Amino acid sequence: MTYEPTLESVRTHEVPDWYHNAKLGIFIHWGLYSVPAWAPHGGDIGEVFESGDMSQWFRLNSYAEWYLNTLKFEDSPTREWHTRNYGADFDYDDFAAGFNSALRRWQPADMVSLFSEVKARYVVLTTKHHDGFTLWPSDIPCPRKPDYHTMRDVVGDLTEAVRDQGMKMALYYSGGLDWAFNETRINDGADVFGTIVQTPEFVDYSV
Repeated sequence: MTYEPTLESVRTHEVPDWYHNAKLGIFIHWGLYSVPAWAPHGGDIGEVFESGDMSQWFRLNSYAEWYLNTLKFEDSPTREWHTRNYGADFDYDDFAAGFNSALRRWQPADMVSLFSEVKARYVVLTTKHHDGFTLWPSDIPCPRKPDYHTMRDVVGDLTEAVRDQGMKMALYYSGGLDWAFNETRINDGADVFGTIVQTPEFVDYSV
């Protein structure tokens, strides 16, 4: 079944039967940001949206997967923590070497066994978050950062392990925000939409 890029078309999508009784699923955010695995303790994002004041949210972002963007604020707690622990010259992309090294020891079956123990019925993996780093060695390299991916096929290995345990597997892919193509710092809600990449180069890469 295919859908057109319109609200009318997407709204015809029906929820799969298995999902109605799925109860518990595991959503995995995993990437270079998992190496520092740090973010300041911030407010509740729901309260922030309700207030309409996003002025401090992105500087104090409490989501570790936004580490790269928060790092761009010179006065952010993330920048201070990063400099203190890694040094001012340590770039976010430098986390890739350690991440890939650790993945050589990763046992997906062990991870999935834990999911099974808690009776999860589906798993969602971030295959590429906003930083643009992919969790598989794609045959189509990022033109801005050709080696910006895992050496191991994390997506494939985890998918196989999940399905072996009888669970459903779903994949998340950040298709609009990609900081490998647009390094503009996101300061507020308007910037989220204003920094969505729409260049021909990005379209050729991502489609």
